Amino acid sequence: MSNDSQAWFDSQNKENKAMLRQWMKNENISLVQVNGQRKYGGPPPGWVGGAPTYGSEVYIRNLPQEIYEDKIIPLLQSAGKLYEFRLMMTFSGLNRGFAYARFTAIHHANLAVYWFNGYEIQPGYKLKVCKSIEKSELQLDAIPGFLDKDTLTRVMCGITADLERLSLFASPKVDGMNLAVIKYRSHTAAAMARKSLCEGTQLLCGCPLTVEWLSYSNKRYLNFGKFLLPHSCYPRSWTLLFK
Repeated sequence: MSNDSQAWFDSQNKENKAMLRQWMKNENISLVQVNGQRKYGGPPPGWVGGAPTYGSEVYIRNLPQEIYEDKIIPLLQSAGKLYEFRLMMTFSGLNRGFAYARFTAIHHANLAVYWFNGYEIQPGYKLKVCKSIEKSELQLDAIPGFLDKDTLTRVMCGITADLERLSLFASPKVDGMNLAVIKYRSHTAAAMARKSLCEGTQLLCGCPLTVEWLSYSNKRYLNFGKFLLPHSCYPRSWTLLFK
């Protein structure tokens, strides 16, 4: 166990943390904490094949802050096998009251919602469980007009994975620039792409851009076909753009 993990176990709520540590040892469970969340699985031990399909994840809230995976995971597994469980954590070592659980099959996720929405996990704490809204589309704004759809698709496939579809329109906010809507094969792929793009220089071929989840208003515009055709322009020197 790392020094950071030991310090976490030695802080507040020691009794419940001791039970968690014993459960991890008994069940040979590994948990990884990063970026304010602690994760089990993704994939779990012995998993073969790709990640479960869209619709297999549930969102859980109203968790008592002092309980941990040793109480939550066995409860959820009574509905079906878990592919991944993510518990949001505070710096003080308590959970933030909500979590995400991805099952290996959609019908197990549906069963979890049916069984555990309203389940009293502790006196005074009835869980709220619903299907997770798994976003899989990003919007990139302020795309210069010299990047046409095909070129931009090649560029994005080179720096992100599992891109399914890219659409290009005139930006509704930035005059003379374009907006790209990019759909990925899964929420995980989209989240990784967003993280990668946001952690970089946020430059595309030397041009600044904004990277966000596809907004509700833009999704409505997309569904109703209200976006305008993308702008086109050609710089004087193409060789400077792709060095």
